[in-house]
Amino acid sequence: MINTIDRYILRQVIMTSAAMIGVALAVLLLERLLRILERAVNADQVLGYVSRMLVTLIPHYLGVSLPLAFFLGVMLTFNRLNRDNELAVMTAAGAGLRRLMAPVMGLALLLAVFAAITLSYLQPLARYNYRALNVAAAHASLSAAVKEGTFVHADGMTFIAEETSRDGQNLRKVFVYEENDDGKSIVTTANDATLRRAADDAGSILVLRDGRRSKIGRDQGDGTLIFEQFQWPIDSSDKAVRARGKDERELTIPELWAVMSAPLARISASEARAELHARLVRLSSILVLPLLAVPLALGGGRGGQSYGIAVGLLVLVVYEQVVKFGESMADLDRLTPWLGMWLPLAVLAAGSGFLSYRAASKVSKGRLRRLPAPVEILLAIRRRLRPWRRWRR
Repeated sequence: MINTIDRYILRQVIMTSAAMIGVALAVLLLERLLRILERAVNADQVLGYVSRMLVTLIPHYLGVSLPLAFFLGVMLTFNRLNRDNELAVMTAAGAGLRRLMAPVMGLALLLAVFAAITLSYLQPLARYNYRALNVAAAHASLSAAVKEGTFVHADGMTFIAEETSRDGQNLRKVFVYEENDDGKSIVTTANDATLRRAADDAGSILVLRDGRRSKIGRDQGDGTLIFEQFQWPIDSSDKAVRARGKDERELTIPELWAVMSAPLARISASEARAELHARLVRLSSILVLPLLAVPLALGGGRGGQSYGIAVGLLVLVVYEQVVKFGESMADLDRLTPWLGMWLPLAVLAAGSGFLSYRAASKVSKGRLRRLPAPVEILLAIRRRLRPWRRWRR
């Protein structure tokens, strides 16, 4: 049963983790908002798309920030308990470190379940919705940007219309300038034009009527084309709206499992297998984080906190990069997921379990003033380098 001490520890961990998640989401969403607004025009329709796009980004950023925030929440909570001598009082009352870690491990299990729902369904669906809204926002931005007598740049071309309708869809007396990679310039003029969505929602189409298209260059093949109607695709990028499942990141875990048995034309079995194992490894990593955070938090005084956080963040960064490398190798079918991703997880779990066992032994014997093993190694190296630095001076 959950007692007063369990509730106290859980409250501290949850409050610290929630604060860090809030800060991380605010920073990440603000950075993405600035990038989105670079392509959008300040219009009500466009701002509606932008707000919905930010909402679809929350599952992705939540999956990124939740493990790190939980790790720091556990570390800071236990470090404060140690510095304020609350841990010594709890230990004297008969609650060992293993017993104090029980509610944290239970919270880690709940977070793993939440992360499983996020990685299995919310992230793939949100990623697809974000890409769909990105195309819709690009079209709305272009429509809102078209104003009478104003130059507009879109998809590598610049055009201007002397007259536009109120919704920006119908144009008159259009002038379009385009410069190709080979150095040639193309000038297109038309009496009337219409800006509309493509049939497959792959961006926008500028339909020009009653105009001419002239190439400007030094080659003899340059000339002028007179047309009655000319369709010009705009913003037809790789992020076009389409059926979900273009890549493995848009598939749910059951769908990835199915693709492993029956590969699709655009997704191979190795890509689906690597994505599936990567998600499962990240889910399992949440259960290991408290075993690493608590030993690093039980350092002596303020130095233990600073060194513990630095070592912990370094370990997590290295671990994440190793898992990403293993995922990329498994994606290319050059390495099995068990060796590329599960082996680093096993090493992290074994090392964290050993540090947690040592920390529990120190707590039971009242020897909390020694720093964790990784921190002790760093301090020993620093002490050995001090005489050498003095000699050089």
